[in-house]
Amino acid sequence: MEIKVNTVSIAALVYMYLGVVFFFIGWLKTGYALAACLILGAGFLAGARSWCQAGADDKVHLSKGTLLMGAALILFFVWHTGIGAFTGQAGDWAKHNAVMHDLIEKDWPVMYRTAYGESMLSYYIGFYLCPALAGKALGSFRAAEWMQYAMAAIGIFLLWLLLIRIGKVKKGKWQLLCLALLFFFGGLLPLGQAVCGSIYPENFPFGSHEWMNPETVRIQYTSNWSLLKWVPGQAIVPWMATSLLLLKPWKTENYMLIGFPVIWYSGFAMIGLAALMLPLYLYDGIKNGWKRLGKAFSISNLLFAVLSGIPVLYFWGNISGEKPEYLGFHWLDYGGKTGFYILFCFFMFGFYAILLFKENRKNIVYWISVTALLIYPRFAMGLYNDFTMRASIPALFMLLALILRFFSEGNGQEQDKNVVIRKTLLAAGLAVGMIYPLMNLRESIVKNQIGAVYRTESSMSLEPLADPSDGEIPDDFKYNYYTYHLEKDIFYQYLAK
Repeated sequence: MEIKVNTVSIAALVYMYLGVVFFFIGWLKTGYALAACLILGAGFLAGARSWCQAGADDKVHLSKGTLLMGAALILFFVWHTGIGAFTGQAGDWAKHNAVMHDLIEKDWPVMYRTAYGESMLSYYIGFYLCPALAGKALGSFRAAEWMQYAMAAIGIFLLWLLLIRIGKVKKGKWQLLCLALLFFFGGLLPLGQAVCGSIYPENFPFGSHEWMNPETVRIQYTSNWSLLKWVPGQAIVPWMATSLLLLKPWKTENYMLIGFPVIWYSGFAMIGLAALMLPLYLYDGIKNGWKRLGKAFSISNLLFAVLSGIPVLYFWGNISGEKPEYLGFHWLDYGGKTGFYILFCFFMFGFYAILLFKENRKNIVYWISVTALLIYPRFAMGLYNDFTMRASIPALFMLLALILRFFSEGNGQEQDKNVVIRKTLLAAGLAVGMIYPLMNLRESIVKNQIGAVYRTESSMSLEPLADPSDGEIPDDFKYNYYTYHLEKDIFYQYLAK
């Protein structure tokens, strides 16, 4: 079976933009919503036309058996991440469910009224908007959960097809292994914990499947499974955008088409994607002539640049609000434990990067992703340092794509002994990285019953938490989801309904 890559790419772009369109219609005054949708449509059509001019004959080849098996595995794995509440959900779902509850039950834009005053929901809500509309239409939160599950499965299916093409994976069994890596890829966390536990035994995080040693320094490069389990809304669309960037890295005239929707799903992932795009853009100019830099001033890019003012103003009310200093962006002080930084980088991505070096020493994508992953752990923002965790999503996905390419090269042919050794070591490292994700999957299969609803609930609304003066409310709740002081907020005063 042949599937055109351009068809998959356009389907992925439509998927990414659905939430953006619904935001414009639901949040903006009618005139602004109409103008924004027209500009978005024009930018999308211009960008899609340009995108499809290259690689028109590029196809992904899968057997029907592989396609059906892959689709079944996607439905099974997504079921066990907690999306849809069919199995136990991670703690962050209390927040996710509260956001979706408010999107279903309240008018848009979502407003809150407490003793402190009036505030507006200001968060990365792209992942929730389509499911929330289903919940509104059917008057059912459960319907919204089913829609969220379906949307996540569709997104992962499109990602799988893109990753097969990017990784140049041709054989059916390797294509299914590609799907397994899409779900379970991660750093060598168990080994990293063991080494750090021996050096810093007083801070060893027993039982953690995400943190190497949070009491020493709070940094984390999250496995794909943990991303889907804890923050799927901040993973799927950024992965899609990174896939499209890897597919055609030199089509700088489409950078805004690829990147614009990401901010509605994860601001930090958007920063991580931009940090990859900018060096690629400059490298293209240096290598192929500075005149090529002019390609970035395409009609599509310029139209989306105009639209970018909307998310900037929407999020600015939240970002610019008064918050405790420790939640702000700052240089991460390792307190004399620089060795922990070195260990973290080695176990969470460096081991893979070293084994990939020979084939990629002249690959700018390799150097950009590795450099980014070296930089992020030096900075922090947020109570749990979401900056490091989420800005790294695109670069880690790039690393995954390079791993797939390395395994695909030379399959079925006699290979150099050095290559065989490195592939064996890489496979062993990937197996170690899968230990915790597979443990979580097993736990979900064993502990949960088909037909039950395992919804993580708190108050099921963010409204009672919209009060920064209340010392009893945790900081990560009262400062992450709201724009306060609406009388000073430009978006609320001029653009919002």
